[in-house]
Amino acid sequence: MELTDIFERGLEKVEYMYGDLHGMFPHITKDGKWLVNENGHWTGGFWTGLLWMRALRDENGRKQTADALSQAKKLAVRMKDNKTHDMGFIFGPSCVFGNNIHPDEQLVEMALAGARNMEDLFEEKAGLILAWDEPGYEGIAIVDTIMNIPLMIWASGQQNDKALYHKGITAACNIYRNHVRDDGSTYHTVRWETGSYRVVERSTHQGYGPETCWSRGQAWALYGFANMFRYTSHKDYLAVSQKLATYFWEHLDDDNCLPRWDFSFRNNSQEPIDAAAASIAASGMLLLSGMLQFDHQADSSALWKNRAEKIIRSLAEHCFYRDMAKYGLIEGVTVDKPRNSGINESSMYGDYYFMESLYRFLNYDNEKMQDMLY
Repeated sequence: MELTDIFERGLEKVEYMYGDLHGMFPHITKDGKWLVNENGHWTGGFWTGLLWMRALRDENGRKQTADALSQAKKLAVRMKDNKTHDMGFIFGPSCVFGNNIHPDEQLVEMALAGARNMEDLFEEKAGLILAWDEPGYEGIAIVDTIMNIPLMIWASGQQNDKALYHKGITAACNIYRNHVRDDGSTYHTVRWETGSYRVVERSTHQGYGPETCWSRGQAWALYGFANMFRYTSHKDYLAVSQKLATYFWEHLDDDNCLPRWDFSFRNNSQEPIDAAAASIAASGMLLLSGMLQFDHQADSSALWKNRAEKIIRSLAEHCFYRDMAKYGLIEGVTVDKPRNSGINESSMYGDYYFMESLYRFLNYDNEKMQDMLY
């Protein structure tokens, strides 16, 4: 099946899900059925992003645009939520992407509020962003945050706020300094001591062990640094994204170009894959490819486009939905293996980034369409 057809079939499932969810936000599946909530959890932006893609399919899709706009504005309840770093996930695909499609002042206000929430979590003395302002997570930063920092950079441009820009750049540079190992793999978590603000521990929350590499964290990192280059043109980010992407690619299973949930289990059929990590990485590699093309690195650009396509085609073959009423668009997601949560299920981030990878591939030479994305 052609990738255009896969994308269209994906949108057909989004259409079905929209009718079935009755305005709720899907999060992850349990036994193939969506767990939903009203305030979007940390994945609400991804569902809204899929609705914006649905609206883009038909340039005259007024109802689809209205649906996406209405769903996005439900996330206004998160505008004062300064307890989680997930603001880019929540407001990027919903409000930044949405506003680029259908300009709306409230979407801009929501996204700006999300950036300010992240600013509240920035600890200047550590140079990092607190992942969660909750008891038990004092001084914890996670590699996933690199995906959310572009919201701060975007907001700094909207308001000409050099201080906010500097905080985003500082946090990104310290994620590279503290989370990225010499071999290009990543630590999931970093903890600073709250008295001295020195980093005292590097470990994991969802990976197998402190010194292993959780595949979804690696995917967040390679994508996030490529996007930081897109927002800032700082070449260091482009180089680190390639380093991270190379590690990801070289640790995929040999037979299907898909990642196990932790790369220490490469080629181990007894351990589950994480199709969400594959989806995020594929979209990130296409973003990286586009940025390398922009930077006049044609050979490297072609390499990462080719590798991303291989991952997309493997996801389409092995993980794409077969039943409209069960699971999401992509199955084979591992949500949290150490806690035995969400094994071989679907997740909204897996679904969104699979479709975003197709969007990026099918619009590879369309700068306007690429620029719409968060």
